[in-house]
Amino acid sequence: MPGTIEDLEVSFSKMIEKHLEKYLALHKGSNIPSGLYYRVLAEVERSLFNTTLAHAKGNHLKAAQILGINRNTLRRKIANLGEKNIRYP
Repeated sequence: MPGTIEDLEVSFSKMIEKHLEKYLALHKGSNIPSGLYYRVLAEVERSLFNTTLAHAKGNHLKAAQILGINRNTLRRKIANLGEKNIRYP
């Protein structure tokens, strides 16, 4: 179990790598659908926004500050992902 923020970041990175390796291995090197980059980013953003907004109790300004982005950027990204995909109190 990670003991520091740095350990957690390495653990998170390794977890993503393992999932991507499994995903690519399932396709056995062929017929891999294009757009992986955008699918991964959308999934990470969705999880990131859901968790941060829950932590901020739905406060967009506080969540944006935690994320280090502008509140309007957060709202635009939520709209682009589809508000139904973002769940927070």
